[in-house]
Amino acid sequence: MRRMNLVKKSILAAGMMGILIILGAGTVFAAVDAQEAEEIALADADIKADQADRLRTEAEREDGENVYEVTFTVDGVEYKYLIREEDGTILEWEMDGRDIGDAAAEKSLKDSSKESSDADKDSAENTDTVIGLERAKEIALSDAGLDLADVSFSKIKFGKEDREVVYEVEFYQARDEFEYIIEAYSGEILKMERD
Repeated sequence: MRRMNLVKKSILAAGMMGILIILGAGTVFAAVDAQEAEEIALADADIKADQADRLRTEAEREDGENVYEVTFTVDGVEYKYLIREEDGTILEWEMDGRDIGDAAAEKSLKDSSKESSDADKDSAENTDTVIGLERAKEIALSDAGLDLADVSFSKIKFGKEDREVVYEVEFYQARDEFEYIIEAYSGEILKMERD
C-alpha cells in the first residue's frame, strides 16, 4: 500500500512537471525591458544618460518582431535606435542633425572596432561583414566627386530598407543636397539623388 502511494505520487509529480513544461513553453518572456533597451542604445552611442536630452523609449511591433524605439538628442544630433525586445540586438541606428560630422566620426570608429572584433571571431571564410560607415561615406563622396572637407553630413542611417541592409548617407555641399543608399555588404550604390 505504501509502495502504491509512492508510485502514485511519483506519477502525479511527473504529470505536474509535464504540465508546467507545456505551460512554460507557451510563455514568452522578454529578455530586454525598456530601461535595458535605453542602456544598450546609450552604450552603443557612447553617451551617458545625463548627456542625453529628450530620451524616449517606445515599444513597437515592426516586421513581425517586438522592438523598442529609443530616441535621444545630444548636442543637436538626434539618435534613433531600433532594438529587438527578444535579445537586445540593435537592428537599426540613425543619426540626424544639422552637421553630424564629429558625432558620425566617433560612431564610425566604434562600429569599425566592433566589426573587426566580430570578424576575428568568425572563420576566415566568412565574408558577410558590413563595409562600415567610413567606407560608405567614402563611396558616396567618391561618386559625387567631392572631398570630406567640402561637405556637411546631415543624416547617416544603418538598417534595413526594402529587405536589404543598407547605409543611408545624406550630406550638403553648398546648396546641393546629396542622398545615397548603399548596400551594406557590397558597397553597391542602390540609389542616389541630388537636389
